[in-house]
Amino acid sequence: MIDSISGDVVRIASDYLVVDTGGVAYRAYCATGTLRACREGHEALIYIHLIVRDDSIQLYGFSSPAERDLFLQLLSVGQVGPRLALGILSALPADEFIETVAARNLERLVSIKGIGRKTAERILVDLRDKIAQTDGAAGSGVLFTQTEETAFQALTSRTLGFSPREARQALGKLRSEKLPAEQLVRRALELLGPAR
Repeated sequence: MIDSISGDVVRIASDYLVVDTGGVAYRAYCATGTLRACREGHEALIYIHLIVRDDSIQLYGFSSPAERDLFLQLLSVGQVGPRLALGILSALPADEFIETVAARNLERLVSIKGIGRKTAERILVDLRDKIAQTDGAAGSGVLFTQTEETAFQALTSRTLGFSPREARQALGKLRSEKLPAEQLVRRALELLGPAR
């Protein structure tokens, strides 16, 4: 698995960049913000998600692990493929996208090219429980990382039985600890106590 690549940016196109890593050049499809942050002839560190299909192997690049996590959460939504997920990240910076989902702002999502009303509704339904509440105002939060998503699923399973709201709040409080999923569940259980 490729986690990241670093090297000299040799080409920037409308939807991808090419990074030379000591004689091997990799093409990574990127959102607009990542492309703008890079300059040809300068070194860059790009966080990667690799997608292998029957007829292709494609790299998707991100300026931060958080942006990559958001991309992965978008891919978990039915009807959202990699190109549409990049389109969403190009149209809305990560913080604005999270606020849009937290506020259930359907019209803002529909305004993005390639997203119809049904897809926007699906995004809101599928991602609404994947926002960890922060200590700020209601409606603010951050999308779960893949590890947090695994812990959330465990906490809300029939076995443990916590509500999505309880699990979200506990995981939001533990976000800074950056624990593996199993330890994250244990720590959340310490905070939550036994399920009712």
